[in-house]
Amino acid sequence: MEIIPIPAKKKTPNITKVGIYARVSTSRAEQLRSLSAQVSTLTQYVYDRYDWVLRDVYIDVGSAKTGSSRREFERMIEDCKSGKLDYILVKSPSRFGRDSLEVIESVRAILDAGVKLYFEANDLKIESTNNELDLTIINAFNQAENEQRSGNIKLGLKHRAETGDSGLYSRPCYGYKKNEEGKLVPDPDQAAVVSKIYTLYLDGKSFSGIIEELAAEHIPSPRGSERWSKKAIETILTNVKYPGHVEILKTDPGRNSYYIRNAHDPIVSMEDFVEVQKLIVKRARRHREEKSQSRQFVEHMILKGYISADGKEKTQEKIKD
Repeated sequence: MEIIPIPAKKKTPNITKVGIYARVSTSRAEQLRSLSAQVSTLTQYVYDRYDWVLRDVYIDVGSAKTGSSRREFERMIEDCKSGKLDYILVKSPSRFGRDSLEVIESVRAILDAGVKLYFEANDLKIESTNNELDLTIINAFNQAENEQRSGNIKLGLKHRAETGDSGLYSRPCYGYKKNEEGKLVPDPDQAAVVSKIYTLYLDGKSFSGIIEELAAEHIPSPRGSERWSKKAIETILTNVKYPGHVEILKTDPGRNSYYIRNAHDPIVSMEDFVEVQKLIVKRARRHREEKSQSRQFVEHMILKGYISADGKEKTQEKIKD
C-alpha cells in the first residue's frame, strides 16, 4: 500500500489595504525634499510587510494652519468610508495640522470610517477612539512635533550664521540704515548722535549726565521719546556694530554666537569703543565699592545704636538711654 501525502493548501493571507498621507506647508525646495522623504519612508514600511498592499498616496501641499484646504485629505476620508482602505500611514500627528483640536478631529474622521492609523515617527498605532488616552498621546506628540520644529528653526539659524547668509548680520540699529544693496551704512543724523554719546562718556559724563545733555539739546531717543533711558545709552555704548563689527545669536548661553569683523563702515573707532568698555567696568566696580562702603557704614551705625535697624535715625535722648 502506497501512501501519498498531499501538501496542504497555503492559507491566503488577509491583505491589508494601505494609504499614505503626507503633507508640507509650502512648495519650497526643502519642503518638497521633506515630502519626498515622508513618502519614501512610509512606502518602504508598507513593502516590508508581505500582507500589506499600497492602494494610494495622498499629498497636500499648503499651510498647516487650522481651516486650510486639504483636498487630498478629504479624498482619503472618502476612500476610507467606501472601504478602499484598511490602514492609513502618516509620519507624525503634525501632518494633520498644528492645532491639537484639528489633529484629534482628523484622527476621529479616519477611525469613524473603520480604518486604523499609524504614526511612523512616533511608532504609535491608533485603532479606536474608545480609549481617550490615545487622543491624549496624540496631543502630546503634536506638541513634541512643534518643539522639534522650533529646534529645526534654531538649526537653520545656526547654519545661516555659519555660512554668513543670516539676515541678522545686516539688521539695522540706531545709527545705521540699509542701502539699496541691503548693506548697513551710517545714517548721518543718527550717527552724529552716537558719536556724541561716546564723546560725552569719554569726557567723564555718566549715563544720567548724557541723558540730561541730550534732553537739553532736544535730541529724541531711538523710540522718539523726549528723554533717553539708561538702557538705551548703555546699549549704544556696548554695541559692537558701532566700531564696524557684528555679533549674532549671543542671547542664548547654550548656543554659539558668531562674530564678523569689519562687516560695515564704523561710526566710532575701535580704540574709543575699547576705552568705553574699560570705563564702564571701572565705574561699575567703583559704584559697587561705594555701595559696599555705604552698607558697612550703615551697619556700623546700627551697631553703635545711632540708627535703628529700619534705617531711621534715633533721637539723642534714645541714644543716651
